[in-house]
Amino acid sequence: MNLPAIGNDERAKRRQKLSELVDNPIVLMGNDLQPRNLPMVSLPFRQDSSFLYFTGCDTPGAAALSIDGVWTLFVPRPSADDALWHGPSLTLTQQAQALGFDQVRPSDELEAAVASGLRQGSISTLAVADESRNRLASWWSNTPLRFGEHFGDPDLVAAIIAMRRVKSPAEQAQLALAARHSAAAHVAVAQAAKPGVSEGQLAALFHGVLSVRGCVPGYGTILTRRGEVLHQRGHGGIVEAGDLLLVDGGGEVSSGYTADITRTWPIGGPLRGRARAAYQAVLDAQMAAIEQCKVGVRFRDVHDTACRILAEFLISEGLLTCSVDEALQSGAHAVFFPHGVGHHLGLDVHDLENFGDRSSYPADRDRPSLFGTKYLRLDLPLEAGWVVTVEPGLYAVPEIVYDAELRVRLADRVNWSAAEAWIGLGGIRIEDNIVVTSEGPHNLTAETPKHLEEIEPLIGSGPSIEERLGVRW
Repeated sequence: MNLPAIGNDERAKRRQKLSELVDNPIVLMGNDLQPRNLPMVSLPFRQDSSFLYFTGCDTPGAAALSIDGVWTLFVPRPSADDALWHGPSLTLTQQAQALGFDQVRPSDELEAAVASGLRQGSISTLAVADESRNRLASWWSNTPLRFGEHFGDPDLVAAIIAMRRVKSPAEQAQLALAARHSAAAHVAVAQAAKPGVSEGQLAALFHGVLSVRGCVPGYGTILTRRGEVLHQRGHGGIVEAGDLLLVDGGGEVSSGYTADITRTWPIGGPLRGRARAAYQAVLDAQMAAIEQCKVGVRFRDVHDTACRILAEFLISEGLLTCSVDEALQSGAHAVFFPHGVGHHLGLDVHDLENFGDRSSYPADRDRPSLFGTKYLRLDLPLEAGWVVTVEPGLYAVPEIVYDAELRVRLADRVNWSAAEAWIGLGGIRIEDNIVVTSEGPHNLTAETPKHLEEIEPLIGSGPSIEERLGVRW
């Protein structure tokens, strides 16, 4: 990963601010290489996002230590074998200059440096995805660390959450770049999406466009004719006329920031009947929810805005037999819209979610337990500089429609026989990436088409998949 897009001065100010917010010495651990199936065969490396945020260092096995506000970067000492197999490495001095650190030292000196910090009191650190690194940091901090569960020192975690939530102009520019590259990949898939093409071919095209533009997938691409499976794995299906092809994918640019865009493409001709009405309802809900993404608006209200419009549609189609208010109070609408309307976006696709609900809910409010709203990933008043996704959807999920407990609990709210008739529709989701500004919402992904009059002439309008990829299948 090539990481100069965020300036060293900005990262230095971040480190300075973090030292001011946390009294103790601080250790930030980066991830290390993880074997795939042999010690010499590694999984694709991705640096810990908080480590990237403060250091810009993409070197496996690196760490950073702050004592009295003085930051030192520690990187593995290169060997002759490293040069043979992986090419020459920058010297410590060159790395210090490239990353804007006054001090860069070999990693084998980290333990002694941490011991020096411990003489001043406790060490503050946080969990990363690499469990071997967590074990080392746990020993130093006398705190059990587990990624996604035991996050680390509460003061350090709170400071990082507060800082990373607000995206600087440079970060917003990187997210806009990721959105632009991702839009090209989405449009390429739409143009190539014709009956008889495989999901695997379309996924190869999507990833190829990202690669040509210098991106990697920011997360596992969801590209499926079975959109009712929210996070469908694999691309084994064949696209047929009448299908709704759901594509949820985004490119990660060289600085680590990712887009997260979802579009639903009707295959083999214009949408008709209930599918067309459902698509328009999702689009109406999404556009209304985006308009609510303003400073001070609680994100639960953004979610409820989408829910109300979708509930009105479900009532009009005879799928719900209650009022809009009754649907939202009981969760009846969630039979067809079972997830939250969005989440933070940044260096991670679900940004800061490794810190659990601490990053997305206030301290005095727990995540709801009601079906549907328990999957709401964010419920805080929006602030200027936040970047969030807005992604309502409608789905006909057999496992929900035939759920015995839900059928009893929502017997007077849902027309279950009508719901059964919708099975086979699949799923419709439309997702954009929104910057919250003092002037209102700014859509970073607006150039990815979503209105029916835009997408229907686009889908299947391009050359064949073989011509696009230059490969005969």
